[in-house]
Amino acid sequence: MRTGHVIYWAQDLDAAVRDFRKRGFAVEYGSARRPINALVYFSEGPYLELLARTLPTPLLRLASALPTASGRATRRFTSWERGPEGLRAVCLEGGDAEFDEVVERFGARGLRVAPTRIDTHGRRLHYRVFFPEDPEMPFFMTRFSQDPRPRDFTHPNGARAIARVEAPLSDGARVRMAGLCDDGVLAIQRAPGAMRVIFDDGTELV
Repeated sequence: MRTGHVIYWAQDLDAAVRDFRKRGFAVEYGSARRPINALVYFSEGPYLELLARTLPTPLLRLASALPTASGRATRRFTSWERGPEGLRAVCLEGGDAEFDEVVERFGARGLRVAPTRIDTHGRRLHYRVFFPEDPEMPFFMTRFSQDPRPRDFTHPNGARAIARVEAPLSDGARVRMAGLCDDGVLAIQRAPGAMRVIFDDGTELV
């Protein structure tokens, strides 16, 4: 699988969108009505997702308390919501067959969802997502049913791609990640440490 996107947790979505636009990125909301996320797309490679909400909070707390694999998987959401704004997680992306292989590799232990989103261009995007029960692990998704990335696009600040994503993982998680992604973008670091996104123009997001 390849590095699909990076989650940037935002306490206030509108404020985060304004901030990234001031940094010179083109940002679009995930949907026209009541968006919970916004996207910084690139023509190739991974993109940034500015995320301000996951499950409704009471449901999230209830689900995360369940002693099940899916309940443990949702604990990553509570850690995002309780933590500060910033880079939080990496998503690996692949085709349907690759996705199914990953779910099988993890024994289907986690949370599987199949959302549909209508973006601000009116495109209906179908995809599947798998969150492993270990909240430290990256999560996985299929490709969108339609590719929403712009063609041959350069952001106003000159960035054209995410060149490198550095993600700290514990020794156990690094072992479980072996062979899952070798796209040359994702660099697994030894925990503890901070996640970093490095753009092709040399600028960084930490």
